[in-house]
Amino acid sequence: MRCEHKRRTRSAEYPGLTLWTCRDCGFVFSDRWSGGFDPKKLYDSFYDQNEIVGRFHSPVEIVIRLFRLFRAFKIWTIRPGARSILDIGSGRGFMLYYLKRFFGYRRAAGTQISRGACEFSRRTLGLEMYHDDLPECGLEGGSFEVVTLWHVLEHILDPEGYLEEIKRLLVPGGRLVVEVPNFLSWTKAYTGLDWLGLDPDYHVHFFTPEALTAALRKHGYRVRLVHTFSLEYSAFISTQSLISKWTRTPNLVFRALQTAGEGQGQGKRPERVRMGRTLPLFAALFPLCLIANLLLFGTKRGEVLLVVADSPAVK
Repeated sequence: MRCEHKRRTRSAEYPGLTLWTCRDCGFVFSDRWSGGFDPKKLYDSFYDQNEIVGRFHSPVEIVIRLFRLFRAFKIWTIRPGARSILDIGSGRGFMLYYLKRFFGYRRAAGTQISRGACEFSRRTLGLEMYHDDLPECGLEGGSFEVVTLWHVLEHILDPEGYLEEIKRLLVPGGRLVVEVPNFLSWTKAYTGLDWLGLDPDYHVHFFTPEALTAALRKHGYRVRLVHTFSLEYSAFISTQSLISKWTRTPNLVFRALQTAGEGQGQGKRPERVRMGRTLPLFAALFPLCLIANLLLFGTKRGEVLLVVADSPAVK
């Protein structure tokens, strides 16, 4: 049975944003959850329509693709021998492409409600891609050995509904991999609204290790692994969050890495000046945040939460 968040407690109040904690499931959610939030409209133009550039400037895109290769390797280590995967909210599909090319996957499917990214995945990478929310894809039950959600569950209005549908799609004993920002992270309490993992324009639900693992067990999964470190995200989120709070320049470095008109025109000169002052601080702080997050790997306080779970062995 899915939780409807009927018993809730106000957990945080920020300018223009209220966060609630459900007393039944433990999920934290924003007031956008019940405010007519339409993910399809929001994400249809999430990626730059220039398929080559994507969301970020070219040098950053190279680093991102290397991380997608690392994700593919991580999946290979998490479920050796698997040959079929569904990646929900799969970006432009590079992880799936690498799994097929280098790791022997015969079926690498994804869902993507951003039209440009979906078409890129289909036409350029030749992937099986669905331009729908997961429940609308009409996929056959027991189709996949692995299902992944990389920083997707926090965007979803009905996370428990997704967990149920994923259980149907997995083969008996199939493996689910979920990664989300950790609402118990060491920087979240200190930085508040400046915490990069909050991202209130896009994130609806927020998860602690206890709440997410309890939800998985509630829906019949067997939790195999929990840790709170991501090589791709942890140090960056910590560093950007601290700098946003200290310098009062919200997500300045993160925004500067993106395309979407950032840094263009004369009106952006003050922002470029602030970037020149901020980058040395970012460079000095980043390795310290990386070490801090590595030390928090097996605790509940790391920046990013990763959970690996198995679906029931018998359906």
